[in-house]
Amino acid sequence: MSELHPTTENEKALAAGYWFQVIQGREDLDAQEVNSVLRHLGHAISNITRTFGRLMEGKPQFVIQTHKSGTSKQARKKYRITAEGVKAVERMIQANSAGATQQG
Repeated sequence: MSELHPTTENEKALAAGYWFQVIQGREDLDAQEVNSVLRHLGHAISNITRTFGRLMEGKPQFVIQTHKSGTSKQARKKYRITAEGVKAVERMIQANSAGATQQG
């Protein structure tokens, strides 16, 4: 996470989701678990559900909602990073690697 230097809440959530899904092989992401890990890293997001919502609203979508348990607004939701979301994080990784190479 620190190697990416995410600056926005969207980038932080997307990078954390990438780590869970691509690196750890998780099929779905639990929003609360993602934010808990971000909090421990010092990158807590004020409203993770809203952030994932923004990532779903964009074109292309970087995240999709795969499951919702319960009917309330506070129901637990599961998400998945789309192929476009994975590409976006990989572009952040490449851009940061290029910047690190130029500095070194």
